[in-house]
Amino acid sequence: MALLLYLIYIFLILFILYWIIQVPIRIAKSRGVSGSELTTISILSWCGILFVGFTWFIAIVLALIWQPKDWIDKSKAIPEKEKNANKLDSLEMLEKLGNLKEKGIITEQEFKKEKNKIMKNIT
Repeated sequence: MALLLYLIYIFLILFILYWIIQVPIRIAKSRGVSGSELTTISILSWCGILFVGFTWFIAIVLALIWQPKDWIDKSKAIPEKEKNANKLDSLEMLEKLGNLKEKGIITEQEFKKEKNKIMKNIT
């Protein structure tokens, strides 16, 4: 019976230790860190066993401060694409309004009013 309790105790300690080691790795993955940065964090986290937790603290700090390259690239690219899409939509709307005015479906005042609304959305 004592041997069984001893094995359960060891298993429980190993499980808790494994979970603690995974904390910096999970933080880094959830933030989008990948590639060599994630590998570095993983190695430092696992080496925390050998170096009495010192490298584990370094791993957790790196997991919290490293900014993923994908975030930087996507944050710059998305607004530019949206701006271009909005400008194209606005230009299409202006073209349609011009056609409606030429055909006499809308008046000059209606055209100017709608044109001003569209121009405010572009800037």
